[in-house]
Amino acid sequence: MLQIILAILAFGVLVIVHEFGHFITAKRGGVQVNEFWIGMGPTILKHEYHGTMYCLKLLPFGGACVMEGEDGESENEHAFGKAKLPRRMLIVCAGALMNFLVGFLIVLAVMRPNGPNGGYIVSTISEVNPASTAAADGGLEAGDEILKIDGYHILVRTDFDTALARTGSTTHEITVRRNGETVTLPSVKLEATVTDANGNKRIGITFAELPDSFGMHLNMSVRTAVNYARLVWSSVGMLVSGQVGVDQLSGPVGVAEVMADTAKYSMISFFQLVAFISINLGVMNLLPLPALDGGRLVFLIIEGIRRKPVPPKYEGYVHAAGLMLLLMLMVYVTGQDVLRIFMRSN
Repeated sequence: MLQIILAILAFGVLVIVHEFGHFITAKRGGVQVNEFWIGMGPTILKHEYHGTMYCLKLLPFGGACVMEGEDGESENEHAFGKAKLPRRMLIVCAGALMNFLVGFLIVLAVMRPNGPNGGYIVSTISEVNPASTAAADGGLEAGDEILKIDGYHILVRTDFDTALARTGSTTHEITVRRNGETVTLPSVKLEATVTDANGNKRIGITFAELPDSFGMHLNMSVRTAVNYARLVWSSVGMLVSGQVGVDQLSGPVGVAEVMADTAKYSMISFFQLVAFISINLGVMNLLPLPALDGGRLVFLIIEGIRRKPVPPKYEGYVHAAGLMLLLMLMVYVTGQDVLRIFMRSN
């Protein structure tokens, strides 16, 4: 039960962080914020300060930043629509940017060396077994830093395994940095033909371990955070292309369940998941879909091209339709989550 409560609170905090990004940017930019909520549902506490009504809601997830003139015309000189276009674009993007920042800071805080000697395993090869297919003519060499495999950029060591699994082939085009130069190896065969001390078949490549330092810690944290964003973007691409069905999506209930299960296993893993979800929220909110920040950004870009805004009435229609579709999707995936939980418990 404690893990479930922790998961719900963590998810709620990430949403509040998102709304706080909009809030602080609007405030700093001179835009009137009428209301700022923490939570959803009935109001428990409220207090007005400097023209903004701060509300604490009953349900401990969600939040909102309500700006003057955000969804319609307003004569208030501090209305959202009165701000300069670049300022409005920054305010719209600020929620996602805050999610990216918080996700990165969490990664930075929980990042731990993953090598047997207290260092970080990187994508630079320290040794290639002579019996390995990777060591054949034109193959990999010790000292090579793997940059790409079949066009897939290698940011962290685990990307090597991900890249190999993407194609299902054993022959790959690999780009490496060798002696300071970028070299493309057009046909490298990577087959598990080398037997290790435990009798398991391996490719026969050993990756280097670099000693822990602040610079290395920061480098690996940045790479991991960027990798999280890429994984989310790849998932969106798989959804659009039909490789992943809508029935495989998870809503807040499913996410909370996964977070609770992860908390039982390891708090480090739990916070890594929180960081991933935070970055996930940032990426998803910037998608150019109605009712999302990305959809609002599209209208602002159109305004910049046309030199005049889209009439608020028509923009409102588009966002309302998008919101209805998103709510329908949320109800569907939440129902799927509840059904999966129910089926597992019986």
